[in-house]
Amino acid sequence: MKKFLVLAVIAAFVMMPLASFARTAISDSDLDTVTAQQGVSIEFNNLSVSGVTLNTQSWGDTDGFSGATGAGYYGQANISLSGNVVALTGGFNMDIGTTGIGTNAVTKVMIGLPTITIGGVGGLNVDSIYKLDSIKTLDSNVQALGVSYMNGLRATIAGGLTIYAH
Repeated sequence: MKKFLVLAVIAAFVMMPLASFARTAISDSDLDTVTAQQGVSIEFNNLSVSGVTLNTQSWGDTDGFSGATGAGYYGQANISLSGNVVALTGGFNMDIGTTGIGTNAVTKVMIGLPTITIGGVGGLNVDSIYKLDSIKTLDSNVQALGVSYMNGLRATIAGGLTIYAH
């Protein structure tokens, strides 16, 4: 009797998933009335990009000009960036909806962007030296022209985007 009872319990557990996965067919007309729940949401929780380094930024000419035919470059070296370069907070949301009926229907994709802050809370600071040199890396016999310092750069970008065809 105990063996029969154990087998009955095991059989009940084995058959339970089969009953829970039962499916019923849905007609095309019923499927036309089905709409999606919600769009995609990605939440940014104080995500920031910082610690960015840049050694050299230069521009120049490899063949010079009349009277000074050697290569010459101008740019910034020893560039340091401090503070948050970019900070993201809030959600990225994407959803799709339709307005109108028939030939007047317009399907739109809405993209809600997180708040993007360039410079972060305390702002972005940039410090560099301007130089002239005969090589683009600005690290040979360089002529220092001066320094550049920028403090507290900050910009906030917020809002969303809607995409649709006419």
